[in-house]
Amino acid sequence: MDLVRSALLAAWPHGFTTRAGGGSPPPWDALNLGGAVGDDPARVAENWRRLEAATGLGFARVRQVHGARVVRLDAPCAPEDEADAVVSLRAGVAACVSVADCVPVLLADPDGGAVAAVHAGWRGTLAGAAREGVRALCREAGARPERLLAAIGPSIGPCCYEVSPELAARFAAALGPGVVRDGPAPRLDLWEANRTVLLEAGVRPEHVERLDRCTACEPGRFFSHRRDAGRTGRQIAFIAPPGPMPGSAPLP
Repeated sequence: MDLVRSALLAAWPHGFTTRAGGGSPPPWDALNLGGAVGDDPARVAENWRRLEAATGLGFARVRQVHGARVVRLDAPCAPEDEADAVVSLRAGVAACVSVADCVPVLLADPDGGAVAAVHAGWRGTLAGAAREGVRALCREAGARPERLLAAIGPSIGPCCYEVSPELAARFAAALGPGVVRDGPAPRLDLWEANRTVLLEAGVRPEHVERLDRCTACEPGRFFSHRRDAGRTGRQIAFIAPPGPMPGSAPLP
């Protein structure tokens, strides 16, 4: 299975999935992990089983609504809670979010091992979803913002993300002119926007890794909602506290 990883988070079980390693047919080929995109539910369930087998993890999932709510989940679960970020304190239970152009942000506390996964599209970025992930780790695990590590994973990049002048102006006003690229149509740099949100939340600059992988630019490796006009699959970003899940047999 082909996973993109962060050097900064090497001590934690984590990854950003790609298209490779699943059993779905086109246009969801192959490792589609999205359950409401038109793919056969049985194939999607099999793709999740393959991911669980490859990683040895269980996955705590949520119903994403393009907001900034964070939930703590202590066991693997189907996506029922409405939220856009997940905190896990339990080894073997991966916080995860689903994306296909939106920004996935993974957070880890090097002191206690707690983790969070954040989904930040443009709405979630403006709402401070990454900031709320930081705050949740502080609240739930006693983490300190300046100690946290963060990885900003594959998403649509400033090379491809054209937006209206009105939306560009909102981002520049909220997060500074550096998050907007000029051109015939303005383009958003959601990587830099989320980095700015993290720094404002107290994460240190040297503790933030931008992977700078554009989902729209790599059709052979990533799903992209914009590039594929909505008919595509979903990859996930996941991270778990280090160590085996305590006291258990292999996860189903």
